[in-house]
Amino acid sequence: MGTLRKITEYTEEKKKVHKRLTIAELRNFKGFENYSDERAEKTIQTLETLSILFFKLFQREKLRRQCLTILKGGKYELHQRTAA
Repeated sequence: MGTLRKITEYTEEKKKVHKRLTIAELRNFKGFENYSDERAEKTIQTLETLSILFFKLFQREKLRRQCLTILKGGKYELHQRTAA
C-alpha cells in the first residue's frame, strides 16, 4: 500500500507521466511552422510510433546485455568493433 507524500498525486513509487506532443508544440520547431492541422497530427502520430519502436529496441538491448552479464558471471563488457 503506497503512502501519499503531502497531499499530491505522487506515491512512494514515482511514475513518469508521458504527454503527447501538441500541434502547437510541433509548430514551434523549425520547418514545421506552416503545417496544416491534418499534416501536423499525422507527423505527431509518426513520431510517437517511432519513439515507441526505439524504446522497445532499447529495452530489448538492455535485457540482452543483462543476460550476457549473468551468463558470463558478471564479467561481460561491451566490445565495440571498429570498421576496417
